Amino acid sequence: MSMVNFKKLINFPYLILIILISFSINWKYASYGVFPIDTFFHYDSAYRILNGEYPIKDYWVVSGIFVDFLQAIFFKVINVSWHSYIFHSSILNALFSVLTFYFLINVNLKKKFAFFYSISFSILAYPVSGTPFVDLHAAFFCLLATYFSILAIKKPKNYLNWFLVVSFYVFAFFSKIVPTAYFLILNSLVISWYLLLNKEFKPFITIFLSLLFYVFIIFLFLNFINLELNSLYIQLIDYPLSIGSGRFDAFKISFETFVNNYKFILIPILILFYFKINNVFKNKIKFSSSNFISFLIFLNLCGSLILHQILTKNQIFIYFLVPLSFGLLQAEIEKINFKSIKKINCAILLLVIFVTIKYHIRYNENRKFHELVNIDISEHTVSAPLDKSLKGILWISPTYKKNAESEIDMLKKIKFQLNKKKNIMLISNYSFLNSITSTNLNSPNRAYTYDGSTEPLPKNKYFNYYKNFIFQKLREKNINEVYFIKEENFDYKIFTKFLTKDCYSKHEDNLFVFFKLDKKCIV
Repeated sequence: MSMVNFKKLINFPYLILIILISFSINWKYASYGVFPIDTFFHYDSAYRILNGEYPIKDYWVVSGIFVDFLQAIFFKVINVSWHSYIFHSSILNALFSVLTFYFLINVNLKKKFAFFYSISFSILAYPVSGTPFVDLHAAFFCLLATYFSILAIKKPKNYLNWFLVVSFYVFAFFSKIVPTAYFLILNSLVISWYLLLNKEFKPFITIFLSLLFYVFIIFLFLNFINLELNSLYIQLIDYPLSIGSGRFDAFKISFETFVNNYKFILIPILILFYFKINNVFKNKIKFSSSNFISFLIFLNLCGSLILHQILTKNQIFIYFLVPLSFGLLQAEIEKINFKSIKKINCAILLLVIFVTIKYHIRYNENRKFHELVNIDISEHTVSAPLDKSLKGILWISPTYKKNAESEIDMLKKIKFQLNKKKNIMLISNYSFLNSITSTNLNSPNRAYTYDGSTEPLPKNKYFNYYKNFIFQKLREKNINEVYFIKEENFDYKIFTKFLTKDCYSKHEDNLFVFFKLDKKCIV
């Protein structure tokens, strides 16, 4: 079963407008400047898949393999280029916006209002990043799991919906374990409680068979790329959990900061909560009713995403919950039939317009997610001279905000030099260089940070495991030299911490700092 009765709900003018607007706005803002570590997070990793190198097996990851493989499909079908990269995120922004439109109609919101909230949603959803990004994929697949979970509990005998719920959880989980794990645990409890209370047992069979199907797919995948299950478990589950436990220990946020950051999400949710509890006390609904359970599912989503934002301390990307929450609130208000319903609706719409414009300017126009606030995009240069596959980027980055052209010139020289190298390993956050050079750069990671979020630090229980992983890559690829780009100002201990000083010699030229290796040290 689909989400909606298409004979009643498909309205092509609305549908076409939502697709055009949501696709176009992401397409436009995706090319506004770059923050290399985030902008190109899945670029080279997807390119490497096309060349027979796979995440977990050939380069270390802690999340995002579903995004890598999905992007690899876009590269394969279209081509390896910037435009196919942002086509991926733009088409998903359109898909999520269309499904939001249908979902809001399904909860009895009028089409004109559903259209309004869907457009607001599309502006605040994927465009904050613009390019494919692991946290956004995970959040939006959790959102789709929410939509279909609410549909499934209303019609528990429609087994396709349950299969889709499981599917979106799987896609979210293999995009990023958190916030998926928080949401999955909470919703498993809520949905199981609802089904057991209502003596609906057949959905459990559908869920179990769906899980078996995906377990089978996972084992096929592991066999196809010749990967051990233990490696998948360590990189995608246990190591990320070891990072997360440390963040829980250091968890700290003031009430003022919490309210200030999330007030426009909290306001409609708290009002909705009041309405739901009030209806329970008036015996209009029960705690075990599909109406109340649907609200709990949505509440779990919001809570999981907010918790994830607080713990990761990344730029906030969940303001798409604002139009969605207010849309659900308006649908609830419509049922109550207030005398001043038109004034209330008008106030809600004006508030959502204000919030949408506010965060559109902050995150889309000013590119806050990519650390480009206070940078004049008009001072960009074009990326085509670097490589024709990157044509379309309005290139300006936080590091070269006053001289974007010099960064392109530097990268052109780096590209030229890398094309002459063999048997090297490049450690860099310019995660597109592999795709534009003729040399395999053999990067051991998708990205590099100093906080343990991309690879284990010395105190982590998997540090020696990661060291062995690096050494294995050095041996397999017969690596003679490990290169760093000077201008990135990396702490070279990212690599040298694995070796004693007599195992390498340090060299440099005008572009690189590089380390020549003594092969005896990595046997």
